[in-house]
Amino acid sequence: MEERYEKLSRIEDYWAEVGFEPWRGLGLTGVYRRVTFRKGALLGEVARYYADDYIIWEHEGERSVERILREWKGLPEVMAHRVLLLGDETWPKHLQKSFRWGFRGWVEIYSLRLGDNPHKRFADLAYWTLMGLDFASKISGGGTGLEVVPATGGEAGSLR
Repeated sequence: MEERYEKLSRIEDYWAEVGFEPWRGLGLTGVYRRVTFRKGALLGEVARYYADDYIIWEHEGERSVERILREWKGLPEVMAHRVLLLGDETWPKHLQKSFRWGFRGWVEIYSLRLGDNPHKRFADLAYWTLMGLDFASKISGGGTGLEVVPATGGEAGSLR
């Protein structure tokens, strides 16, 4: 685990407050949340599906990506699994694997070095991660030498 992301594992209260819970699987460690989408009509709810989000700070880089693409399974009623891998590089675009031609959903994987501009599909997860680092440095009393700069217009923000 990289030193700069290690603090994220010690702020369970923060993660719970923003809707995430600890998660482990496939040799990965991070946090997870499930988001519910409901489609309504005049007669009430006509459809419901879920999206699972993962912020992962402990992984094995490319080996973890290969393992996710090989072993990740779709879940009933879960349309999207977004996996944000925190690391030393930011990919220009995300990887995607569909389950049964997309009828059973898909998994999207993206690698981000905090401080870089994230792909727009992962900007919200990058934002929660940046805020988590800011929170961790404030409660530990020691700074990381990084300052979180809020962004305007729905962007993720940046580190200074």
